[in-house]
Amino acid sequence: MLSYATGMPTIDAHEDFVRARRAHRIRRAGSWLARRPRCGDHPRVLAESAAVPRGARRLEVIRLDQIVGTVEPSLHFDARFRPTSAHVRARWERIALAHRRGTALPPITVVKRSDGYYVVDGRHRVSVALALGHREIEAWAG
Repeated sequence: MLSYATGMPTIDAHEDFVRARRAHRIRRAGSWLARRPRCGDHPRVLAESAAVPRGARRLEVIRLDQIVGTVEPSLHFDARFRPTSAHVRARWERIALAHRRGTALPPITVVKRSDGYYVVDGRHRVSVALALGHREIEAWAG
């Protein structure tokens, strides 16, 4: 998704959310028209027993395309972390506004497994970073 800038960060953050929601609705409509099952509507969830962090956590820069799911189920994001409802709008827009203003955000927390990373904390930050076209994000990985 492309990120546009009007020079007014608050308006840009609002429009970023609108574009992210639209991208989710378009993907759902495409799935419905293609008569594909809706099994990929939400991020994969890591089994509770596998979610226990192993070893010490370290700060890394990870590629966003390596994030494959979450530790806890989330109904508010689809499999590509696009917002599926307006319930996350306020928080999502605050994070987008921070990105647009250059405000530092804390690293997300992830668990690394053989198939990729699972988000422990930071689904909204992942969603905004993906919507703004970022390729990487800082994370505490364990």
